[in-house]
Amino acid sequence: MDERIHEKVGGIEEWIIGHRRALHQIPERSTEELKTKKYIKKVLEDLGVEVKEGYFNTGLVGIIRGDHPGGTLGLRFDMDALEMDEKVDVPFKSQNDGLMHACGHDGHMSMGLGCAKVLTEMKDGIHGTIKLVFQPAEEDATTGGGSQYMIKDGVLSDEPKIEAMVGMHIWPKLKIGEVGSRVGPIMAASDPFNVEVIGDGVHASLPYLGIDPIVTASQIIVNLQSVISRNVDPFEQGVVSIGIMQGGSRYNTIPDTVKFYGTVRSFNEETRLRIHDRMKTVIEKGAEAMGATAKFNYTFGYPATVNEENMVELARKSTEEILGEGKYVEVDRPAPGGEDFAFFAKEVPSVFLWLGYAEEGKEVYPPHSPYYEFNEKILAIGTKVLCKTALNWGNPGNQ
Repeated sequence: MDERIHEKVGGIEEWIIGHRRALHQIPERSTEELKTKKYIKKVLEDLGVEVKEGYFNTGLVGIIRGDHPGGTLGLRFDMDALEMDEKVDVPFKSQNDGLMHACGHDGHMSMGLGCAKVLTEMKDGIHGTIKLVFQPAEEDATTGGGSQYMIKDGVLSDEPKIEAMVGMHIWPKLKIGEVGSRVGPIMAASDPFNVEVIGDGVHASLPYLGIDPIVTASQIIVNLQSVISRNVDPFEQGVVSIGIMQGGSRYNTIPDTVKFYGTVRSFNEETRLRIHDRMKTVIEKGAEAMGATAKFNYTFGYPATVNEENMVELARKSTEEILGEGKYVEVDRPAPGGEDFAFFAKEVPSVFLWLGYAEEGKEVYPPHSPYYEFNEKILAIGTKVLCKTALNWGNPGNQ
């Protein structure tokens, strides 16, 4: 089976890269992936893959039924791009101003199409069914991401029901040829929040006649840093960061209100709830102590992405069988970035994999950089690992 995977993926490597470049040129905003969906649907149908739609508008699923009985495994591929201007000088540069595939989703989708082509030709090795889940709006954290809405629309529960999931993300901390993961949390919970501090505006020369929301907000922001240092177990992890502070319109006027916006990252649900509760107290009581009031708006966004032990072992075994011993890397700690694959992992046993693209002697631009780019030979590597994992899953000989 391994030789067949190498042969088939090797034979379509340029085909996979071609799809990556085509998708790279048509980046679309979260929930607006209409051309992307149309492109993927056509490729899947041309391959003879059964396609189901109706999942959060632009989401779709390709269904590959194996020749042997068994359950259903989902492979997930995110579709949306980021709102930024591309600064990479490549012939397949984004054709949509202000939009760029700067997080590897074009690569993820092209690997998904590669899996579709290979697995349709290897149904004799599939035990059960493989669902290729093409998911919109992974980047749309402020509204909760697309995976939970696909779940609500039945992507897991529709027949055949998905019993386990695999996701993969192109990753800068691993070398080309390496695939990594870990048991337990691998990506952080990502929760945006905003605060409005309401005071009483007055002339800057007469601060005692009003209530200064700028000073109040400043003290709250400083005190928020104690939420982690004095309320979170030092063997746990958490981050509270402020990214925006807005208030005032003149240098000599104390305004009525100040707003600030930030994000919280954590890896443990109990810690996550504790941080929220302590923030609420620090913000509301801190404002009260200064004679002001504060409105605290907290969004429980993506939960932590937590890998299930048996699925990690499946991925480890599959990676080393297809790439060679030592190519699977045991990740020593999770990343503080958020990932809405977490919602799938909360519902069914799952594993989220990192696919390395770091090259010795070359500068590596991380995701969300306008200079983001990767060596396209990793796409064949990732496709092989995903296909091997899909073929191993449910196979009695690999249990």
